Amino acid sequence: MDFETLSGYFIRGDISGAIEYMSRFDELRETAEAYINLYEKENYITYGIPEPLEGVLLEYQKYFREVFYLKSDKNEADARLLSRLAKRLCTAEDESTISDSLKTLFAENGYHIQTGRTQGFFGPYVWRETTLTEYDVELPCGVRKYKVNILRGFVMCGHMNYLTFGQFGTRGWAGDDGMINCVESANDFAGEQFTVSLLKHEAQHVEDMERWQVITPTELEYRAKLVELMYAEKEDLLGKFVSEASADDPENSHAMASARIADEMRDLCGFPTSEIQKRAKELFFISTERLNDTVK
Repeated sequence: MDFETLSGYFIRGDISGAIEYMSRFDELRETAEAYINLYEKENYITYGIPEPLEGVLLEYQKYFREVFYLKSDKNEADARLLSRLAKRLCTAEDESTISDSLKTLFAENGYHIQTGRTQGFFGPYVWRETTLTEYDVELPCGVRKYKVNILRGFVMCGHMNYLTFGQFGTRGWAGDDGMINCVESANDFAGEQFTVSLLKHEAQHVEDMERWQVITPTELEYRAKLVELMYAEKEDLLGKFVSEASADDPENSHAMASARIADEMRDLCGFPTSEIQKRAKELFFISTERLNDTVK
């Protein structure tokens, strides 16, 4: 079983493909059966939280099944999810109103919830505790302090974490408020997954969103992935990005950015780290010049 191949199925949102791939390997057949039980038989997960919150997460689970397993039209599935949530919350079928109502409901029950979309898909982040801290982060354009929320006690952690039974998923994200949010349980704070793939990646998002108001999600991810490649010494990030590359869904900015990197850097797979870092740096500053030209 090749880990990168399997993770690629999930990055592309291809649950049927992942199930078929897992079914080829004896050590993964039990896991494949668990996927069939969830997606085909609709035996949804329960989380042991207050009933109004369980009902909300059930609606998200139904949405995940529609878009990632049944391959329903995403816009129609989005509309159905909002309609079901509005009915549960007794509010208007407006995304902003629903988001505000969910934050109130979860806060009343002792939880935080981050709504909205990740890579174009709905999928909430629900957790219990937040601790604020600061880190000095070096980026290509210098060093500065970034405020980081350490989040713990997760119930649901976005669509990718759900799709993979907690094996893959975000280690954190940058908010519109310039804060970096870190999922404590998903990070080894002494390793490059945290210092490079979380802190530097998300800090670059903060930098770029502050500097360019019209930057696209794919360009954001492309630049942050290049920053990872510039600083990574131990992780085979180029191989990872090549394995998850796909240009099939324009809204999947991670896969789209990886596809762009694969096109530009695939020839360096297996090369010394210094060569990969050098090419990544060149591409990063080409992107910077291009973005600067758009605002002149």
